[in-house]
Amino acid sequence: MRLPTKQLINKIENLSHGLTPDQLASFLDIIDAMTALVEEAGEFKEEKKVKSPPAPTISSAVH
Repeated sequence: MRLPTKQLINKIENLSHGLTPDQLASFLDIIDAMTALVEEAGEFKEEKKVKSPPAPTISSAVH
């Protein structure tokens, strides 16, 4: 599910209301870990674009 930033922030705020300090800390740790995963995935995707596979070699030999 993709949400605009403001809507995502509102959902996170709504989910975090009523949490104990320990629960809120765990919740924020999860958000932080998910953010790191997304950043790593973006970096991996960029690396794949840079390291594109070589073009196939076409043999000129006639059999």
